[in-house]
Amino acid sequence: MPDMKIVSNYKNPIIPRMGVCDPHMHVFGDRVWLYASHDAIPGSGQFCTHDWQIWSSADLVEWRLEGIVRPEDFYMGPSNTCWATDCAEKDGRYYFYFSDGNKSTGVGVSDHPAGPFKDVLGRPLLDGTLTTTTEYDPALFRDDDGRNYIVFGGPEWAYGKGCGYFIARLNEDMISLAETPRPIALNHMADDKASLNKLNGRYYLTYGGFYAVSDHVYGPYEFMGHTGASIDHTSYFEWKGQLFNAITVVDHYGEYRSSGICYAHVRDNGELVTDPLIVEYGVGKYDADWNKIEAEWFMSAENAKKVENKDLYGFSVACTGRAVLKYPRIRNLADKIGFCFNGNCVGSGGTAELRVDDENGRLLGTIEYKGRGTWYSWRNRINGVVHFDEPLPDELNLCLVLKPDEGTELRMDFFHFFAEPLANP
Repeated sequence: MPDMKIVSNYKNPIIPRMGVCDPHMHVFGDRVWLYASHDAIPGSGQFCTHDWQIWSSADLVEWRLEGIVRPEDFYMGPSNTCWATDCAEKDGRYYFYFSDGNKSTGVGVSDHPAGPFKDVLGRPLLDGTLTTTTEYDPALFRDDDGRNYIVFGGPEWAYGKGCGYFIARLNEDMISLAETPRPIALNHMADDKASLNKLNGRYYLTYGGFYAVSDHVYGPYEFMGHTGASIDHTSYFEWKGQLFNAITVVDHYGEYRSSGICYAHVRDNGELVTDPLIVEYGVGKYDADWNKIEAEWFMSAENAKKVENKDLYGFSVACTGRAVLKYPRIRNLADKIGFCFNGNCVGSGGTAELRVDDENGRLLGTIEYKGRGTWYSWRNRINGVVHFDEPLPDELNLCLVLKPDEGTELRMDFFHFFAEPLANP
């Protein structure tokens, strides 16, 4: 296998022009692991997927090819229909679930997230006879009680009557079913590959860019809408206090796809929100020439949380004590002379420190702010400005250390950099 590293450019996809698609992301150890299908032939007019690929990253910007999984290592043999895959970890072992086209789902086992994976069954886990749907496109979900589930299936509009999504709990061995698969009740048509997550105590079934919500893992699921991020496979994951959505994006040809990542947010009413700008530009890198950088676009947060900003129909980052937010790889800083901070707080006030790299890094400046009495009013918003004492490098990692006074809640909305002195009002 080649030693290959890819550094994302300043737009999605994260791994361009290599056919790495249908992403499923998992955090194993201190890295995020990407399990993907692999479109092999640009312009072929059909989906030709001869293997699967596994990549990993420590920052969601630089990606390393960790492994190539080949169908001849499993019961299915050489194939050009290595469709969607997923992975799960249990007790230090890793379980790789894969599609043999739309016919069946198998599973391989390894002691490492990149494999090699052994076909311990030598046959499908889902052989196509257990349900009325096509038994492929697996997605794995672990609930808070440690129970593991597999979700699979295809849409009725593509495969006929009786198709849809099914769910089954796995046995402790992760390679057998603990129950007969159940159909997922969904008041909306099934679409492309489904995934399952739990956000704020509720279950989110996402599929083909759509999503539905339930209070129970088996459903019924109530249709909520479209995330606005993708019309194909999606995969949500949480890391360092942030919620991300991994998406499939078209890379020149409809049958030659790539993977992208964007930030995702949850409104108070349960709606999933994806920033359209970040769907295009990706995560983990920022441009100081942007009109503003939203606070909720952080890559790491300690002692802070995202909250809905109903006044602006957006989101803010809230904290009631010392909090640390990190925004790495901010570029185009060389001509910037200052920084402007915008937010709101209730209480006496506090400070915000701008530092390089981390909370102990070089201090660029400190903002002092006073509290207001209410949240949702432009008249009560706070602004703070820092003028830099010396020129900045063209790129740096920004760390914001927020220190609201005791009894004060700060809600940070956005910040931006400026290259010319601010005009007096």
